[in-house]
Amino acid sequence: MQKLIELLQRSIWLGPLIGLIVGIVIGLIIGWVVLPVSWTPNVGDVASMADAYQTNPAAATAFARSSLAGLSKEEQSRLFTEAIRSRTAAGNTLQAGSITALAQSLGVSVGGAGAVPPPGPTSPTAQRTPTPAGGAASPLTSLLPLIIIFVVVALIAAAALVFVTRVLPQLRAGQAMRRSQPAATAAAPPTARAAPPTAPTTTPGGLGRFVASYGLGNDNYDTSFSLETPRQEFLGECGMGISETIGEGKPDKVTAFDLWLFDKADVRTVTQIIMSEYAFNDQGLRSKLAAKGEAILAEKGKIIALETQSLRIAAQIVELVYANNASFPANSHFQKLTVEIVPALKEVVAA
Repeated sequence: MQKLIELLQRSIWLGPLIGLIVGIVIGLIIGWVVLPVSWTPNVGDVASMADAYQTNPAAATAFARSSLAGLSKEEQSRLFTEAIRSRTAAGNTLQAGSITALAQSLGVSVGGAGAVPPPGPTSPTAQRTPTPAGGAASPLTSLLPLIIIFVVVALIAAAALVFVTRVLPQLRAGQAMRRSQPAATAAAPPTARAAPPTAPTTTPGGLGRFVASYGLGNDNYDTSFSLETPRQEFLGECGMGISETIGEGKPDKVTAFDLWLFDKADVRTVTQIIMSEYAFNDQGLRSKLAAKGEAILAEKGKIIALETQSLRIAAQIVELVYANNASFPANSHFQKLTVEIVPALKEVVAA
């Protein structure tokens, strides 16, 4: 349960990210498909298209057909007729003729001043710019915005998947290593560096050496160490944290600690309870903590073994100091407790 809570805390950004992606998709669909922004051409637009028609008839005809696709034939006829009449009334017969020629190219009938009959089969303009049946837009063109949306969403989803499966585990492992290495360095006493170690650090299957050190006043004490292969493959975690306190007020009077080992292959956590002399001899406290794990009396030099399906740790109590407080029973809570933890792979060690 503890590991599940930590994973959810580290992945809390997934909710806002998914919400952002969904919001972008919905906005694009509404903007492109449900409520697209429409443009209705006016008389001035038709005149500009007619001027372009004089320079490049084919391109101007194609642009005009696309721009007027949203109008019915009757609306197109009224628009061109109004444009021709306004230009004729202003004495601009040249532009009125250009508008009439563009209307002919599009197959739009016009009436009034400046109007000419639709071109026949041999009309040069009609031959240059054949009109598709019904003037319908290409299906691919109408689907293009939707295709772009799906491609963008797929790329974002792929990037999120890579981050979750590749980047996040590496960041998690690096954070655990940075957290554990300073503790191991600071907790080792000066004389211990010159003396031979009590347990080998490079035994077959060895996964390093860690030091968990508690001092009175560290009320939120809870340390963990990531267990990895030399190739940085995550195998599990181990650590130590406060299990039980006694009395009231600050600082907390810690009378028992959880020493635990999590095995990814076993998908479970095994725990033993390191108890003060007072707690170990108090039947009420022992019964209360029995559900967490086996009760272990804290003694300097004692080695505590924990095993799972594929992992094992040998934890030695290297420093033990009880707090001296007249308000509490003797040896009831810890002033300082330091435990050296040596994890290993069971399969390799057995070989």
